Amino acid sequence: MLMDLRQLLTFRTVVDKGSFSHAADELGISQPAVSFQIRSLEDRIGERLLDRSGRRVTLTDAGRVVDTHARRMLVLEAELMRDVAGLSDHLSGPLLLGSSTGPGELLLPHLLGGFKRENADVEVSLVVQDTQTVCDRVLDDEIELGVVGAARPHRGLVFEPFVRDELVVICPPDHPLATRRRIALADLASQPLILQQRGSGVRAVLESAFRAVGIRMRDLDVSLELGLQQSVRVAVLDGLGITVISRLAVEHDIAEGHLVGIEVEGAVLARDFSLVRHAGRTPSRVSEGFVVFAREHLGDLVPPAGGPAVPAEPGES
Repeated sequence: MLMDLRQLLTFRTVVDKGSFSHAADELGISQPAVSFQIRSLEDRIGERLLDRSGRRVTLTDAGRVVDTHARRMLVLEAELMRDVAGLSDHLSGPLLLGSSTGPGELLLPHLLGGFKRENADVEVSLVVQDTQTVCDRVLDDEIELGVVGAARPHRGLVFEPFVRDELVVICPPDHPLATRRRIALADLASQPLILQQRGSGVRAVLESAFRAVGIRMRDLDVSLELGLQQSVRVAVLDGLGITVISRLAVEHDIAEGHLVGIEVEGAVLARDFSLVRHAGRTPSRVSEGFVVFAREHLGDLVPPAGGPAVPAEPGES
């Protein structure tokens, strides 16, 4: 008897949802139908695959083996269907991207919106998580394509340069530095600063630049540490200090005169974002189409690069 992919899909859904009832809701079938498919699969395998004794269904040893292979078989089925659909020039189907916080906040909403306008039958989804989680989900075939702030070498992953993110000092228009076009890092270090939390990509770039000129972080006057770039931006708008931030996050504020952007002399504050894919997976036509679209339109969103970026640390967003 041949393996029934419907049974494998039901099995994977039960594992993901943790219960037969939640799996039934997700699949749009009855709970008895879910139970029947799982029993049929267990009969076919000849082993019990799920432990139903707790409040949440868990995998047995045999279930873990089946789960690993079921993932691969369902991915292959999806690739088969995509390749057949790809015989047409028309793009349709799911586009599920994962992204770390920086590109997920600043770039991808614009790019995905434009791509959707040109490809109405593509189902666009974006999940924003930390870099490590995005890479793990690409490895597990849960996400086909990721955009992350740090290329972490792994034999199962392929990284491609995507875009340079330039950083800029910002202050309110009435700040004493607002008349300056450029300042030195030493001048920046003498000011009360608002910084993103430790571990953020922007914070790591700034720390690396300070270290390069012998300025210690503990000697800075840090008035606030905030989690998100938008939180830092709002604090500067409220006159609570100055900061270094992605230019993409404040281009509109600078253009409208709500904030002033100042360059840093003697240092290029920038970081690179990368595309990440599964090394053993053939890209879908939809994801390839998005990458082509993105590369054609990034110039409309990102200012020209001014020099080599400061390398991002592992785990940055």
